[in-house]
Amino acid sequence: MPSQETERTLTEAPVNTLLVKMAAPISVGMISTFLFQIVDTYFVGLLGPAELAALTFASNTYLVLVSIFIGVSVGVSAVIAKAVGAGKMKHARTLTTLALSAVLVLSVLLSIIGGQTINPMFVALGAGSDTLPLVASYMSVLYFGLPLLMIGIVGGGAIRAIGITKNTEIVFAIAGVVNLVFDYLLIFGIGPFPELGIAGAAWATVLSFLFIFGGVGTLLLRYRLLGATGFVGILRNLREIFSISLPAIFMQILVPVTAIFTTFLLARYDTDVVAAFGIASRIEALALAGISAISMAATPFVAQNFGAGKHGRIDEAIIFAGKASLLIGFCLFVVLAFAGPHIAKIFTQDPRIAEFVGLYFKIVALSYGFQGIVNVTAAVFNGLQSPLLALKLMFVRSALIVFPALAIGSLFGPLWILIALSASNILAAGYARRLMMISARRWNHKRVGSSPIRDIYEDFRGSLKK
Repeated sequence: MPSQETERTLTEAPVNTLLVKMAAPISVGMISTFLFQIVDTYFVGLLGPAELAALTFASNTYLVLVSIFIGVSVGVSAVIAKAVGAGKMKHARTLTTLALSAVLVLSVLLSIIGGQTINPMFVALGAGSDTLPLVASYMSVLYFGLPLLMIGIVGGGAIRAIGITKNTEIVFAIAGVVNLVFDYLLIFGIGPFPELGIAGAAWATVLSFLFIFGGVGTLLLRYRLLGATGFVGILRNLREIFSISLPAIFMQILVPVTAIFTTFLLARYDTDVVAAFGIASRIEALALAGISAISMAATPFVAQNFGAGKHGRIDEAIIFAGKASLLIGFCLFVVLAFAGPHIAKIFTQDPRIAEFVGLYFKIVALSYGFQGIVNVTAAVFNGLQSPLLALKLMFVRSALIVFPALAIGSLFGPLWILIALSASNILAAGYARRLMMISARRWNHKRVGSSPIRDIYEDFRGSLKK
């Protein structure tokens, strides 16, 4: 197991500095992970619009599957971090071993079921006769390697729960390089490698999954997070894991389901619009890595301090994460609103596709900071062992705000779909703040009810007076 110094880090080190140190390597790892999709998009875009549209359909469904296991990872990270904060290291190892065993079984089952239902599933999602064979050639390969990635995702969550972030993210970064190299070799058939087209992109991704599996497995053994648990208390421990994981799974699924619904609505117009949304979504995922990393760092931090009874540190973390999300979101909007069309031209030479990508960032990127507020709030609730509050937040955001707004916007055209996305993120942030204030009153904490925007303004005024 990790040293006692490592165990105390999340409950004793300065809050703001610690969150930055945790979030920085996580963001690098996330960027590397999202580069799988970015690199695939670039190379597949060279094959043509039909292949790019097929990748959009396939990737959205793939992200739903990944979200299931990110949800498990959130639950595993929360319960392990709480156990570590309370000094129960043996229990943390038991939880990790059980979680990974359950993930292996679940991911294999999903891969088998998914592989047998590719055609009916994507026909229902709106894939046409020109894109369906391309989607099938991509997804049939990806399903094969799915269990490797899922073990890596959940194992990485367990490692982050004990305060180790850098090593895990290095593994994901190297895996990104593996994906890039084999994308080039297998899509176009360079040297002795066969020319596989869009299926080559899938095989390259699976090879990177294999590297992640080996790397994360090595780290789990190094930090002694694996071991035989016996049969005593298995059901109780699984219930502890999935009491948080199940709500987190549903919460995580809502995000790619929103992308799938958006793709479905855009598919009513033409293939170019779908292709443009696919490009924008991948650039967006990469750009939001910093905000996402803050929320991922928040869950184990809050959970450990919750287990140790240090609620004041939780307050500090909430305030810092809210301000950081808004500031990063504003910077992203400024950059992407101007550079979006130029970035799009890296992936496509079609001026209509590039124009729509630029329009996407001028409208949707305005709401990135507010989207970060929602993500951070959900992460804090998971850390506080209140997954149903996190699920409530994401359900209201998706089912009661985003989906109705998108449906209404689709009646007027693609532009209004983008406006609906942006407005929904802003409205959802308001609801997230309200939920946080209600939750804070339960433990008589007033600071977390403060406004991040007002805090940023006060920080700016204070800097001018110095």
